[in-house]
Amino acid sequence: INVLPFTDDIPLEVITFLDPTIEKLCFEKIEDKALIHLKFKGEEELILNNAVELEQYLSSGTIKGIITFSIVKEVLASGGYILVDELENHFNKEIVVTLIRFFMDSSLNKNGSTLLFTTHYPELLDEYDRNDAIYIVRNRNGITAENLSYILKRNDIKKSDAYQSGFLEGTTPAYEAYLRLKKNLAASLK
Repeated sequence: INVLPFTDDIPLEVITFLDPTIEKLCFEKIEDKALIHLKFKGEEELILNNAVELEQYLSSGTIKGIITFSIVKEVLASGGYILVDELENHFNKEIVVTLIRFFMDSSLNKNGSTLLFTTHYPELLDEYDRNDAIYIVRNRNGITAENLSYILKRNDIKKSDAYQSGFLEGTTPAYEAYLRLKKNLAASLK
């Protein structure tokens, strides 16, 4: 991530949710120059001249989170779609679950906004009560996307277990492939 496209200050609630050690992060425009004020708890305030400099002080997850939550706020306010490839990248599970739940919360999502995402966290499947909002993508002589409600007929089966057990076919490496990989690795270490 190289650019932070901000025009307004980032709410402190977003910043402290992502990184509780940050006390202040705001942007100031003086003439044609933008200054960034960054302060960590118990430290001196830093003045940065460029948003790229934030990468030296903030984690990639914090930067991604600031951008993502800014976009989520806009999408929830106006309605629409947000697409995120590999939602879990740079985020811990709780941040990902929080994002998903914001879209499921009718008091926040009054305009029918939709979060479309890909993930490698099968546990996220369990956040959904219904199977018809989930698509399983597999490579079966070409990429296919199949609605989970057509594959998993019962709602009493934990979705993440079905995914990780291989019940959904093609969602986990085959055990035989694992054994061959382990044998190859062991042989190369001799």
